[in-house]
Amino acid sequence: MSTEIEAGALIEFSTGNDHRLGVVTDTLGKKKLIVLSEGGDEMRPARNDVTFELGRAPADDTHRAGQKLKSTAEALAELKGEVDVAMLWEFAREFDEAQGPGALAELMFAEDSPNHRLALVRALREDSLYFKAKRDGTYEARDASQVEQLREQVEAEARKEAERALVFDKLADVLKAPAEDRPAMMQEAMRIDPLRDTIFLLQDFAAHGEDFTHRARADEALDELAKAAGRGFSGHNHLKAFNLMRELGLWDEHYNLALHRFRIDEALPEAVVAEAQRLADTPFEPESWRVDLSDRFCLTIDDASTRDIDDALAINPTEDGGWELDVHIADPSAIVPPDSLLDKEARRRATSVYLPTGAIPMFPLQLSEDRMSLVEGELRPAITTRVIFNAELELVDTQVIPSLVRVKRRLTYDEADALLTGEGNDHVSQVLTNLQHIASERYAWRADQGATNFEIPEAKIVVDTKADPPEVQVETLPSDSPSRQLVSELMVLCNEHIGRFCERNEIPTIYRIQESPDLPLDDAEILAVPEGLPRTFATLRRMKRGDLSTRPDSHFGLGLHTYVQASSPIRRYSDLICQRQLKAHLSGEPLPYNAEEMLQVLAAVESSIREASLAERETKRYWLFEHLKATRGEVMHAIVLEIKDERAGRASVFVEECAYRSNCSLKQKAAVGDRIEVVADRVDARGDRLSLRQHIPPVESQEASAD
Repeated sequence: MSTEIEAGALIEFSTGNDHRLGVVTDTLGKKKLIVLSEGGDEMRPARNDVTFELGRAPADDTHRAGQKLKSTAEALAELKGEVDVAMLWEFAREFDEAQGPGALAELMFAEDSPNHRLALVRALREDSLYFKAKRDGTYEARDASQVEQLREQVEAEARKEAERALVFDKLADVLKAPAEDRPAMMQEAMRIDPLRDTIFLLQDFAAHGEDFTHRARADEALDELAKAAGRGFSGHNHLKAFNLMRELGLWDEHYNLALHRFRIDEALPEAVVAEAQRLADTPFEPESWRVDLSDRFCLTIDDASTRDIDDALAINPTEDGGWELDVHIADPSAIVPPDSLLDKEARRRATSVYLPTGAIPMFPLQLSEDRMSLVEGELRPAITTRVIFNAELELVDTQVIPSLVRVKRRLTYDEADALLTGEGNDHVSQVLTNLQHIASERYAWRADQGATNFEIPEAKIVVDTKADPPEVQVETLPSDSPSRQLVSELMVLCNEHIGRFCERNEIPTIYRIQESPDLPLDDAEILAVPEGLPRTFATLRRMKRGDLSTRPDSHFGLGLHTYVQASSPIRRYSDLICQRQLKAHLSGEPLPYNAEEMLQVLAAVESSIREASLAERETKRYWLFEHLKATRGEVMHAIVLEIKDERAGRASVFVEECAYRSNCSLKQKAAVGDRIEVVADRVDARGDRLSLRQHIPPVESQEASAD
């Protein structure tokens, strides 16, 4: 376009994604024009935004200029309507070179004027299928194959746009319906593939939050839906998607986003459940090589709510005044062979997941809580680790035995604690006392080897989801429970000697190892921290993370040279693998896995186990926060673990009532180890935010307490 455009020029100019007609009323320096545009707006385009000059118009008379613009626009629209781009393309294909607007206007109209040229150009802008616009302003006719390819793309885009409109219009209709009708409407709507894909996209955004890979697409979908619905949605960022799922009736207020994020299915596939039922209905036929220990007394100790019982204990005196300790571990491998349907599902899950709302088992309940479980009074296959001590409680021999056991007594931890503290004088009490004696001696032995013991209280959170609203119970489990310490120590003993057995017999397995810390755990810096939880957490920060290895090596925290995990095969797939290796060796059969195969399987399951652990932790924290929200304002007691920022009054504390570590805002100066009162100031379970502040009792309360 000419740079000599002056007032009175009738022009077309670009406004970015659009083109407008206008009359130049004045110039603004060398680069800008003042233009009266269609509709009467005054605009200031740059000279190089001018795309066509169409003649002259009265610049000093706004009314007449407007009439001229209107008549020109009408004439251009009429001419543009006469353009048949497909027919023009048929003619233009005969030319070897690109053609300018003038030549194409001659072809189309048999006339070449500014209006005819611009009408043609506008038609080609609208339908870009047949001609390719070149930088020099000419147009090149595409070949037939290019036209067909572009047509398919345009049609696909049109279908996609229609699908998008259908998706958002359909969802908008659901949102406008009464809340009670929405779940049924969504069930029907989810049959539409693009709508289902959109819902899955938004659900993943809600679960993954700000780190979601396709966040831009999710934000765009939320904007499109808001436009279709004529309103926005509550919440910020990914919580907007979560609240939308609630409005659509797909999720409830307490939907578990952690399970969604880590793809942990609460329900098992129907085929897996059916196979489990078939096995549950099939009588167990013990193998000939199992040792029958079912006449010997053994007992189990678990939480009252535990149904998948995978360990039992027995102890008997020997003729020389020593002890024969049996640790029986349930043998689910007797029921589930490698690579079976149940085995593949268990491998996929990798572990049972224990949530405040209930357990998600690795195996179906018909097996995990019945046929596999060491149920009181029932004959069950097991792998028994027998450890023999002399009268001085020195370990003199160990055996690993494929066995049959029958549990004679089931105890809860509370019942066992009561018996251990003198509330019983029967055979069971004596068995517990003997087991505790062995466990105490073994712990003392490990302590001499450098084992570290971290006694940190834990919170047991149970949620009754049938109540409305759900009822949350928080109980702090004592870290000094005698029966819990007993069971824990004897499981360590079992796993240690299974590891030694595998090492001695060169059975490939996965060992748990832990390197020693870079700094000592008893230097001046650690000893300067007050005893109790502050020193425990300070010591923990120096510990290195545990690792896996196909070769035995020391485990610093346990004070052991060799250690495996084999005591929970109903709950952990890695333990089941170790158990299969043991059984194959003991029965003289080929080992199911070599070292490389074990690493491959465990590399996959370890990732699932980590994710399950994160899901457990996040779910537990969510319900704890719900509990704190319901009891907000109630005074709790906390121990100061660390001063984060003395000037700002920020500290890390351990809240005793719920066994939870969090940051806290201090109102008065406090030191590490101090016991202070705190209250939950702000709690947002869904947003994963908790704000604690120190509670300062009124002066009157302090004086009354002192009196």
